[in-house]
Amino acid sequence: MRPVLLILFLSSINLYGQAANGNEYYEKTQYLDAVTAYEQVLPPDRDGTLLNRLGISYHMVNRPKEAEAAFKAAIRAVPQDSPAYNNLAALYYFQRKYGNAERELRRALEHNPENTILRRNLRAAKYARENTKKAIEIAGTVVAEKPLLVQQRQGDLLEVVLLLPPPDVQQATLHEIRGDTFFARKLFDDAIIEYRKAIGLDRYNASVANRLGLAYHQSQKVKEAEEQYRQALKLNPFYLEALNNLGSIDYSMGRFTRAMDQYRKALKIRPDSPTVLLNIGACLFAMERYDEGYLVYQRALKIDPKSFERTSSAGTLIQTTQRNESMMSFYLAKVFAGSGDTDRAISYLYKAVEEGFKDIEKIKSEPAFAVFAGDERFMKLLESLVTPS
Repeated sequence: MRPVLLILFLSSINLYGQAANGNEYYEKTQYLDAVTAYEQVLPPDRDGTLLNRLGISYHMVNRPKEAEAAFKAAIRAVPQDSPAYNNLAALYYFQRKYGNAERELRRALEHNPENTILRRNLRAAKYARENTKKAIEIAGTVVAEKPLLVQQRQGDLLEVVLLLPPPDVQQATLHEIRGDTFFARKLFDDAIIEYRKAIGLDRYNASVANRLGLAYHQSQKVKEAEEQYRQALKLNPFYLEALNNLGSIDYSMGRFTRAMDQYRKALKIRPDSPTVLLNIGACLFAMERYDEGYLVYQRALKIDPKSFERTSSAGTLIQTTQRNESMMSFYLAKVFAGSGDTDRAISYLYKAVEEGFKDIEKIKSEPAFAVFAGDERFMKLLESLVTPS
């Protein structure tokens, strides 16, 4: 029995040692040595991370058949992980299989929708698929410097070379930067001009489409804003910012059910976004689903105590303006009372009364307001409801 245990022990040490050696070579970009070390680990003992790194190493030493097998094995091992999908897409991209690359990148983004490399790779693959002849032509000029069409490796992700004509990319980037500068200065019409020029040169950048939508939105050109948000989602169906901002368009138009659909898709991508949660809360209140809205607002305030201090549209994620309704103000008073912010809670109670809230018994019986007992401002508010001026 002891010899068997000793053999198993020595085997586990060897397994760990070869994997560690492979990782060391991998980090040093010594991919041929990494392959040699990783291959010493028996197939049943290779986890998803090792298989993905083995696939990258095969790719970087131009062994595409083995790379594809390793990436597919990594996906089978961890189907919910995004790196192997992305890297399989990078391999297909190198092989000029642009449609296959786009498909794998959509799968990668489904699992990691906010990753910037995945977003950039999807942009590159979509352009290459729709402009195959031009992309292959550009690839022919790039391979001398980037023979595998890999721009960089960041951690366990490969970023591909964008195969748009370099002068177009440079000019588009320049217009994009100018647009951002104008937007930051609230010169929205000028920002629109620059963003449109950028899109004229590169219409595959979902980020610019979303920012053009924001510029239109700020200029009260709602139809144009909606078109750009939809364009951003056409380019990348998992683009959080466009989902949220399209929901804000629907909210402003009174299409609350449609707004909720967009907000919930956005929340699925970023579950702890105070902005998205506040938008959902505002939508629920507009639909008179007060108790649900109250719980959502509580959650947002717990995540970010300052979330109610911002009604932001300066970034790429719009926070809707809350409607002035007495019931919403009443529930906001409950939210702040529960968080211990007495001043804001009483302020919202006064606001609720000013907006027409007259149910004194509801105020008196609300457990969250028990902490106000003896507060002079609260007592005056109750008196004003008993003996209105």
